[in-house]
Amino acid sequence: MDLKQTSLFLATPEQIKVHRKRTFVQWGRGLSPEEYAKRDEALNSAALAHCADGKFAVWVLAPREDSTSDLGFFCGCETYRREVTVSDKAATDGLFIGYGIASVFTPAEHRKKGYAKHMMRLLHYVLAGQRQNPTDIPPFPVEKWGPPPTIPPGYGTGIVSALYSDVGPAFYRTCGIGLSEDNGWTVRSPLSTIWPVPAQIDLNESKVEWITDKTEKEIWEMDADRIKDEIQAATKPCFAFLPDQGVAESLKGRSHFYAPNPSKDGVWGVRISQSPESAVDSLAFAKWCLDPGREGPPTLIITRLRCTPTQFPTLLAAAFQAARNFKHEQVEIWNIDPTLQDIGTNLGGVTLERDDHLPSMAWYGSTDGKTVEWKYNEKFCWC
Repeated sequence: MDLKQTSLFLATPEQIKVHRKRTFVQWGRGLSPEEYAKRDEALNSAALAHCADGKFAVWVLAPREDSTSDLGFFCGCETYRREVTVSDKAATDGLFIGYGIASVFTPAEHRKKGYAKHMMRLLHYVLAGQRQNPTDIPPFPVEKWGPPPTIPPGYGTGIVSALYSDVGPAFYRTCGIGLSEDNGWTVRSPLSTIWPVPAQIDLNESKVEWITDKTEKEIWEMDADRIKDEIQAATKPCFAFLPDQGVAESLKGRSHFYAPNPSKDGVWGVRISQSPESAVDSLAFAKWCLDPGREGPPTLIITRLRCTPTQFPTLLAAAFQAARNFKHEQVEIWNIDPTLQDIGTNLGGVTLERDDHLPSMAWYGSTDGKTVEWKYNEKFCWC
């Protein structure tokens, strides 16, 4: 079909079911189709903070004349609306909206026809902030693509969107804004540091507190406040996704659905114990999720790490202990803080550039996106 005869639409409930059935082929990972559908419904429930109030949406590329009844739509994707904090070198106020993009999928019968690329190019125009100066992004190419997609309530407010490419760095970069082939989503720091779980673990448990479901929310709120302060103090253009409001917590929920379930009776994070004389605002912690290893060794992935160099060995030892309890072989961190890199290497870590889950961003603000740094680019905001 001529791309001009298609557009981007919010999926109907029936189209969402079709999208889930299609994506099982790619991301089922040992689950049955029924288990996968149950997991997807549970993880994207409107009852969860990171999906509430319309924050989660499924989009489809479908014919303009049959958008709601068409269950053979060409491709689909998902988005999560999230808070980001932006330095005053990159924008004029601190808190903005960003979007995480996930589950981009085209069924085999519709591939090699340009549908996914067109869907992603249209997606820019429903995510990018309409409050921005109209010259910040190229005008919609009506003559080439037909009328622009309708922007639903709650969308068209973004200053940035991000996705994690499993198809290399080139495809999403070419899904440009307007007719450009080079201003789509660009990869930023796809680095992992990985440690084998050692035979001997030197952990003084009197120095740490295991994070529980009851204390987790407080940790994320404290961390979000510090991220805001640190971004606002930055001297260069930068932004960060915030981990609170259920964003970071959602990864733990995903781990609960692996079969067999490795998370029973496990702990999902640790913090350095607070002493009475500790500074009121002291916060040092590590949170993690699990990758059971269907594509490699079973790995505990630290999704968010905040600590000083002197605190790092203790938190890493606690992660080693948790990994052993889960019967996982490795511990991994994405984009370890440069101040911790040498210590991590001395403790046996190896840093490499990933060829999957490539963090990629598209910037919609007035500042040149090539100059804007994605801070705290860790797995807590993966989707």
